Amino acid sequence: GKVNMGIITNGFTELQRVRLEKTGLKDVFSALIISEQVGVAKPDIGIFEHALAHMGEPQREQVLMVGDNPHSDILGGMNAGLDTCWLNPSSSALPEGIKPNYQVTSLTQLQALLLPA
Repeated sequence: GKVNMGIITNGFTELQRVRLEKTGLKDVFSALIISEQVGVAKPDIGIFEHALAHMGEPQREQVLMVGDNPHSDILGGMNAGLDTCWLNPSSSALPEGIKPNYQVTSLTQLQALLLPA
């Protein structure tokens, strides 16, 4: 309830909707952007532009792209001019040329980053 969240996902519409239903997270996100519907996939900047437009064009400095895939999520967010946070639970090495603004190993760490005391 303290941050506006959306999802950008590569994949097929029906499969992604079923996954969100099963997790109980369907109504948590204000935007659900699925590559099959948009016609481009992460890391293409076009899907990020579509998501920003769908969310009312928030100021980019107020947007944080969080993702678990450094190539599609983090590089895509970087190319779109967004701050990025790599959710890296296995503490993998950063691929060359990919530099997230933040890196966390758990959703608890992400929550602490987003909602500092």
